[in-house]
Amino acid sequence: METGEVLDGRYRVEEALDQGGMGIIWTATDLESGTTVAVKVLRLDAYTQGRFSPADRARRRVELVRRFEREGAVLEELTHPGIPRLLHRGYLDEEPYLVMEYVDGISLRDFLDVRRPFPFDAAISVAVQVAEALEHAHANGVVHRDLKPGNVVVAFGSGSVRLIDFGIAHLTAPDATRYTALGATPGSAGYMAPEQLRGQQDISASVDLYAFGCVLFELLTGEKPFEDKADRNKDIQHLEDLPPRLRSINLGIPEELDDLTWGLLAKRPADRPRTVGLVLDTLRVFLPGLGDPPPDPQLDPDPTAPYRLSEGAMPSGATLSGRRPGVRRPGRRRGGWLSRNEFAGRIARARAELLADGPDRHCVALADLLPRARGDWGDREPVVLEARLVCADAARLDGRTAEAKCLYEEVTEGGYLSDPLVLEAAFGVAECRMPEGDFSGAFRGWSEALDRLLALVPMPAELVRRCREVALELGESGYEDEVSVRLSRLTGTS
Repeated sequence: METGEVLDGRYRVEEALDQGGMGIIWTATDLESGTTVAVKVLRLDAYTQGRFSPADRARRRVELVRRFEREGAVLEELTHPGIPRLLHRGYLDEEPYLVMEYVDGISLRDFLDVRRPFPFDAAISVAVQVAEALEHAHANGVVHRDLKPGNVVVAFGSGSVRLIDFGIAHLTAPDATRYTALGATPGSAGYMAPEQLRGQQDISASVDLYAFGCVLFELLTGEKPFEDKADRNKDIQHLEDLPPRLRSINLGIPEELDDLTWGLLAKRPADRPRTVGLVLDTLRVFLPGLGDPPPDPQLDPDPTAPYRLSEGAMPSGATLSGRRPGVRRPGRRRGGWLSRNEFAGRIARARAELLADGPDRHCVALADLLPRARGDWGDREPVVLEARLVCADAARLDGRTAEAKCLYEEVTEGGYLSDPLVLEAAFGVAECRMPEGDFSGAFRGWSEALDRLLALVPMPAELVRRCREVALELGESGYEDEVSVRLSRLTGTS
């Protein structure tokens, strides 16, 4: 295929965009409508050369052509706003090609590489749209089998999300033909479920749930669940090791999302959620609502736009049609009050705001909601404790040290120092004592909290970071030697 060629008298080839495992993507112009489309052509040369006998090369060629043709047949059956539409199928000489809807956007892989941490509302908005596309595929008997950030595109302008590349899709129908390239394990390293890594052929839609868990983990934390180590590669870890808990990386992540991701990353398919619909039931609770402000700092593209903007104000191409008819955010309590899950979402937004730019409107809004939450649910309710802790952090960063100290002490009173939230508050109390001139009290409180931190297995990364922050201030206040000796115990365990 070359620039300027016209396919079937209608599609003029423009330029090569990307080269993947099975094909090359070109842009083309639809000469009838003038619109830009995407053309995918099979890379036969890359799969029929190398250390193979002529007979094996011939077999590979036949298999790859049939797989490519089946990708076209699969796309014809999938009609969902989250999956690019197939417009035409054909051959150029002996090379099969597919003409598809063109999505002008950025891959989630590239988006995550330039924007970490990803804003909470944006992470949820991407996750829901990907899950809805998966749900549609699964309902039509199609397992994607290669879900990863590189196969997710966020469209410029609308912020809508597309799931692309069904080149190695698996059909669940009993009579479907199975295609497996010689010597290959279909999937992408870092996102394959344990059963894929073992080369099992009788896989189910649960492999997509595992891969979705990997993507969700990265969206919410900015980290992958497993990375290569000097003595243990990531494939072995995916097969054998438990992933970190999300809240060990960021305590601001709601427990429901922590538990959901933990379940998605279960080693056994039977231990994962049964369907994508169950996953969506949890995720949709945390979606931004109509009229909510955009992420701050703003994103381009903005995946929250389809949920924040009214249909009349929505950018061209945005759609809510992927949402289940009749599915709404959980009913609010009396007087328009929030559910615990919705309140947890407000906490997560305030946490994200603190990490990005410091206290602003989300922290102010949380502080306004806190008295009602304490009155309705009690002071020791976990979401109330966490909200008080976030409000204390906001007050401290805003220079209101006395207010912050009171809030931190309220969290620690009557709590167990083995509770990460209570322990984080104890570090906060120690930090607030220094502006009051109580350096000995600050050092004593920090030391006690450090002892408790060392007893936690595993030690939450967020708590280790807070411990070191307070230690740095203590060192600058005359306790450098004492802090250094104590920190050596922490370093020796990390």
